[in-house]
Amino acid sequence: MSLPSRPRAVVTGAGSGLGRALCEALAARQARVMVSDMNAASAEETARRVTELGGEARVHPCDVTDPDAVEALARATDEAFGGVDLVVNNAGVATGGAVGTLPLAEWKRVLDVNLWGVIHGCHAFVPRLKKQGSGHVLNIASAAGLVYAPNLAAYNTSKAAVVALSETLYAELQPLGLGVTVACPTFFRTNIAAAAAPYSDPETRRMSVKLVDQSKIGAEWVAERLLKAVDQGAPHALPMADARWFWRLRRLAPGLFLRGVIAVEKRLRERTARIPG
Repeated sequence: MSLPSRPRAVVTGAGSGLGRALCEALAARQARVMVSDMNAASAEETARRVTELGGEARVHPCDVTDPDAVEALARATDEAFGGVDLVVNNAGVATGGAVGTLPLAEWKRVLDVNLWGVIHGCHAFVPRLKKQGSGHVLNIASAAGLVYAPNLAAYNTSKAAVVALSETLYAELQPLGLGVTVACPTFFRTNIAAAAAPYSDPETRRMSVKLVDQSKIGAEWVAERLLKAVDQGAPHALPMADARWFWRLRRLAPGLFLRGVIAVEKRLRERTARIPG
């Protein structure tokens, strides 16, 4: 169930990070890419890179929290390419804070983007994939959707729901010959942690930024492995070994896993506290 040659793709949150890396990886396949982001200037820069790498790019700014805007994105993709082979619901935001402390407004912001953005993307594009009888949905979740660290409840909840949505959608679409993959990477170099809201828990934000900054893995590496998972028709893409081991442990020994999460989180805080900056 690999992507066709010169695939038609739409990528949300494509102005930076993993979204831009996915656009560039698709450009290497001479893809036709609808580049979508809230930041029009960033989207234009991604589109320029896609063109330089041999792909074709169009830009359509979109707020994924607005279902009408996402429907307009789907119509624009139809008009530009006559359909779509790969829908990448990538737009996302990060936050950190304990339950009862993190403001409810921040809960809503994270769920609106990370969960409702994916729901809106699936709602707009899945009927189109069914009608054309082909296509693949790649939903970007996180290892946080499988493994739940303390002080990240809003983010964990949003990503866990994306995993549940994707697995449900896989069961609905696989018999029709359509593909669904949910991506669950761990830390890699991107700007999502640094861009977390200023009212996120400062210590959790500091630890996340340091773990991201110190990662040896870049968005380009992750993007290539996610597209490989799409080509293979895999329902889950866990490109990092640590995510795969954590997920196995959680399923095999949930009690032990939860005790381990508490211990690991404590050690990470102690370790990052010793790192300057």
